[in-house]
Amino acid sequence: MTAQFPPPVPESEQRLLSHEELEAALRDIGARRYHNLHPFHRLLHDGKLSKDQVRAWALNRYYYQAMIPVKDAALLARLPDAQLRRIWRQRIVDHDGDHEGDGGIERWLKLAEGVGFSRDYVLSTKGILSATRFSVDAYVHFVSERTLLEAIASSLTEMFSPTIISERVAGMLKNYDFITKETLAYFDKRLTQAPRDADFALDYVKRHATTPEMQRAAMDALTFKCNVLWTQLDALYFAYVAPGMVPPDAWQPGEGLVAEEISTEASPAATPVRPASFSGSDVPRLPRGVRLRFDEVRNKHVLLAPERTFDLDDNAVAVLKLVDGKTSVSQIARILGQTYDADPAVIEADILPMLAGLASKRVLER
Repeated sequence: MTAQFPPPVPESEQRLLSHEELEAALRDIGARRYHNLHPFHRLLHDGKLSKDQVRAWALNRYYYQAMIPVKDAALLARLPDAQLRRIWRQRIVDHDGDHEGDGGIERWLKLAEGVGFSRDYVLSTKGILSATRFSVDAYVHFVSERTLLEAIASSLTEMFSPTIISERVAGMLKNYDFITKETLAYFDKRLTQAPRDADFALDYVKRHATTPEMQRAAMDALTFKCNVLWTQLDALYFAYVAPGMVPPDAWQPGEGLVAEEISTEASPAATPVRPASFSGSDVPRLPRGVRLRFDEVRNKHVLLAPERTFDLDDNAVAVLKLVDGKTSVSQIARILGQTYDADPAVIEADILPMLAGLASKRVLER
């Protein structure tokens, strides 16, 4: 006899659970699968991530935050009852706000700016990990295509968010000197919004999951949502913690940050640099981890360094394009003189202070 007997079906999957049993089963899913248990979050809350790793989290999480009202709008359009629509649309208002400069998405942009990002770069979503985009888009499609019961049940991760918010705010304020209460203002309102939303969704699921199959579908939907959140952290950990393999199209440390201005013109407020810092015979080079790059979002060249970005004027770009660790300052000046039909001696006198300034910022060596 080669046929296999089917595995036994647990009793809880064969019978209709009471409302109390269903809630307990849903909460058990969160206790085992919610992303507060993920190693990346443990590192984040315990202050063991670098500033760039925190930036990677803030940037990628923005895409999730920005798509939440899109998901809610898709669900809202399917609700047949006006009272349900009035309740659900509050979620969209919570994220999009009532007016310009209001809402959860705006507060998350403030968080991203607080860790150093340019608002335009964050809004572009250019540096988002592909896995983040795939996971979040899958969630939007799930809510758009599955039954209303499953769509609403998938939002029940809100039952567990007050705990993770409390851990996150306390841990980040304690462990990161670049984080302030203002940076984390997004989470203030979520402490009351999330329980309100969870109470409504839980009541809906209890009342509408009227068969064992529907109860199982609701539990599977919540499991799916937990996996969406967990997968995003898997991608962050792999790219920015270990093994640290950042995909070629994803954010690289130094990109998209609010930049310091670098110019060949002397600034009256600048800290004086010793005249002898650079001479014509010196051979400048970019240190390891520093590179010249064209920022397509902002349509300009920038100098990328660990945890910093520097804007460049056209003259600085022309000079740095010739910095290769082989060409001396005088040779650079002669090349520029030929290119722009100018006196190399004048050019050298102009660029020496700029090179000294870069060296003082530790983004140039000789």
